Amino acid sequence: MERILNQEEIDELLAAFDEGEIDARLAEEPEAGKDNQQPVSSGEKYIAGIDLTRGQNYSKWRIANLDIVFNSFARYYSIAVTNILQQGITVKKGEIISRFFEDFLSNLENPGVLGAFSMDPLKGTGLFVLDKNLCFGLVEVLFGMSAGSDFAIPDREVSAIETNTLRSLLSEACRVFNRAFAALGHLNTSIARLETNPKMVNILAPDTEVIQVRFTAQLSTLEGEIMMVIPYYSLEPFKEKLRDEAVMWDEGKKENKWARQLEKELAQMEIPVSAVWGQMSLTIQEILGLETGDIVSFDYDEAHPISVLAGEKPKFCGEPGVRGGKKVVRIKNKVVTGD
Repeated sequence: MERILNQEEIDELLAAFDEGEIDARLAEEPEAGKDNQQPVSSGEKYIAGIDLTRGQNYSKWRIANLDIVFNSFARYYSIAVTNILQQGITVKKGEIISRFFEDFLSNLENPGVLGAFSMDPLKGTGLFVLDKNLCFGLVEVLFGMSAGSDFAIPDREVSAIETNTLRSLLSEACRVFNRAFAALGHLNTSIARLETNPKMVNILAPDTEVIQVRFTAQLSTLEGEIMMVIPYYSLEPFKEKLRDEAVMWDEGKKENKWARQLEKELAQMEIPVSAVWGQMSLTIQEILGLETGDIVSFDYDEAHPISVLAGEKPKFCGEPGVRGGKKVVRIKNKVVTGD
């Protein structure tokens, strides 16, 4: 009886052709000693045997350089959320895998808020998932709680009010994804709806293959997970463009250009510089007892160099003097610190 390939083996075979691991052209001559090559006619053309038992994680990197887009998203989203919360948050990209949408939903753990988003002009709908720990913690921070506080995670579902509170952060994720995707094409993503129950998320057919990306988010003592899910067929039109590394590295060149401009601007910023001859400590009672004409003596050794501060940081050691009737400081050497 002739063996029939299952869906997984068919997908693996197609992926191998896409990645160039199997040459679709027929060879002109057989290689000596190869038993797995059979003539297709009385002529000289042969076809090569195919090993369908090679690994099952065929889809993990079916789209080359896709991780560059998600790395950019993580970096941009860290900055965007930090600006919203006014507290530092770090978002890092984790694993990228391919699976069926039904498998993704059935294995979803600790979901808090699920935000379905459109990807105009691309086909299909994507999904952002914030886990419960992150949801409850971000709501507290949005309402003024310090990120360094101890977060109490309640044993319940995220409420409708809390869900709406988090909409702004998910909308910002859409805007950031547009920017990360800009090297490939223009996107106009937006949140279509929010859910807290995975069973209500019927945005894709169960057997739709999706790209699942995990991100870890850390806000002081708060740690959580963000997941992004995108249908494979939405990204498939960009496979060839993603293989062109020059297109992707152009985005990196733009970021380097911005970094150089920022460095140039920082070099023009003004900062107060002060020379400290001496320091002393007084009690509050002694300060309150000071009157006009009182003399406060500092333990200052003229042979010892004074500290020259940039802002509040000591940067140089100097030698005091007088020039043109004004007090001056001659820079002697640079202060070496561990910063």
